[in-house]
Amino acid sequence: MSVKRARTGIVATTAFAVLAAVALTGQSTPPQRLKTFDAVWKTVRDKYFDPTLGGVDWAAVKQRYGPRLATITTDAEFADLLDEMLDEIPVSHLNILRLNVLDALLARAVVTRGLALRDIDGQVVATRVVEHSPAARAGIRPGFVVQAIDGITVKSAAAAEAAVAPDAKLRTLTIVDESGAARPVALEYALPPKEKSAAVGIITGTRRVLIESRRLEGGVGYVYFTNFIEPVRNWLAAQIAMMRGAPGLIIDLRGNSGGDSEGGLSLASLLVSAPTQLAIIRFRKGDDDYYKVRPAKVTYRGPVAILLDEQSKSESEQMTAGLQEAGRVVVIGRRSAGEVMDATFAELPTDTLALLYPAGQPRTPKGTVLERRGVIPDIDVGVTRAGLLAGHDAQLDAALQYLREQVK
Repeated sequence: MSVKRARTGIVATTAFAVLAAVALTGQSTPPQRLKTFDAVWKTVRDKYFDPTLGGVDWAAVKQRYGPRLATITTDAEFADLLDEMLDEIPVSHLNILRLNVLDALLARAVVTRGLALRDIDGQVVATRVVEHSPAARAGIRPGFVVQAIDGITVKSAAAAEAAVAPDAKLRTLTIVDESGAARPVALEYALPPKEKSAAVGIITGTRRVLIESRRLEGGVGYVYFTNFIEPVRNWLAAQIAMMRGAPGLIIDLRGNSGGDSEGGLSLASLLVSAPTQLAIIRFRKGDDDYYKVRPAKVTYRGPVAILLDEQSKSESEQMTAGLQEAGRVVVIGRRSAGEVMDATFAELPTDTLALLYPAGQPRTPKGTVLERRGVIPDIDVGVTRAGLLAGHDAQLDAALQYLREQVK
């Protein structure tokens, strides 16, 4: 199968295009599950970037998990078993994708509800409310706490995201507002208008991306998008071309969970003035230096700040780290997630499942491996609930302050 390199997690983008379109069937048979189990095990053994598998005894893993197939009665149980087996290797981008629920896996609350959530001091806090979105119409503001969804207490931002992002059902959120009072609000589902969104089909699902661009105080340019997908590339080129004269540029990758390598390279090409090596990828057969850029025809030459946070992953981390090491950008925010591998997809005999596995491990030209480390910001600053309630985005404020100092 011809594959396309892509650095992406469970919320993958164009790399899915390398899989054939599938017509999902019912439950697989025990013989199909056995074939799928063997296919997963052999793919990892033969194609994982590190032939030593990080010291994991992969043959012993097969001996432990293989007999458990006899107890499996559904594909859901089977997928869980495969994920448990893959977890024996502590690395990101190694998991089973459930193709029959792909839309749910790809959905983002900031896109479908206009609401971004983060864990702050033990609470699930709204950090972004998109203008004119369902969250905005419900009266939710940055700094509000989400206590429960449909009467069920939420324990983390990730759990809250999974509850509200995937479907069009009306949800009832119990929120705590600026007065400290808890009250219910109805949260609808609505996608952003065409001018603020982009989408790409991915096998059985659709990846929808929120895009925003505007000028901030002093004429500073600002762009924000939630994933790297092919349609975003032309939009970014157009936005940055219009900002060529701006005194500074902020690229907001907070919560950007990754996407395809070509998207990251395309953005980087709009910012560099000379050919730049951004990463070197370790494959099983050796190193590859494909992750490098040449300047685009129209580039931005002024100072650039990139915003990252704990939910910035994969391609957003790799591209940023390369530009940071090259001295082209200043990174502001929090240390990123540290989920950075060159991942590839494999079809499986059980047609409701696919395997995502790390075929390569990126490192910066100076040798920094970002997996499990993340990108360390040049200016470390977090956001607080009190600041958000007061209308202050401390990370964005820090970026504006940095850029003001560059043009004095």
